[in-house]
Amino acid sequence: MKEITIDKDGKILEVEEKAETELHLERVQAGALGGFVKADIMGVPIGAAAVGLLTVSVWNALRGLVGSALPAAIPAWLIPAIGAMVVQNKAIKGFMGADAANAAGLILTADAIQALFNVRELVSGMVGRVKSRQTKATGGGSTAQSADEYLKAQGLI
Repeated sequence: MKEITIDKDGKILEVEEKAETELHLERVQAGALGGFVKADIMGVPIGAAAVGLLTVSVWNALRGLVGSALPAAIPAWLIPAIGAMVVQNKAIKGFMGADAANAAGLILTADAIQALFNVRELVSGMVGRVKSRQTKATGGGSTAQSADEYLKAQGLI
């Protein structure tokens, strides 16, 4: 089978002849979801994101089924952290494909970090403090107001 690489202008860059055994090996290494995981639109890896999200959704559904059997003392971050380790298992990676397993592991790790440190709330708080300082500086008053409110009050917008 021939593999042809074409640049964005439509010029042929490379023509490579692959043996059938090489193609079979590539398909096996890609796993069941490997082909879909490589899908992208304008460089955005939508396939990896979709497969990662699908895997995380399955993990969350399984967690919901066994959730009542788990002790309440288990921290919220531990479940996604375990999920991230499970999808990196050699057998799971072999079934899903390395790219799909890595995408799922990344999303589960982000969930674990969010549950452990509440990063969104920390960043929101920091941005809120910065915004408050900026509006006080631009407004000149002691009450915190948005820049838009100040500009409207001054008749500028």
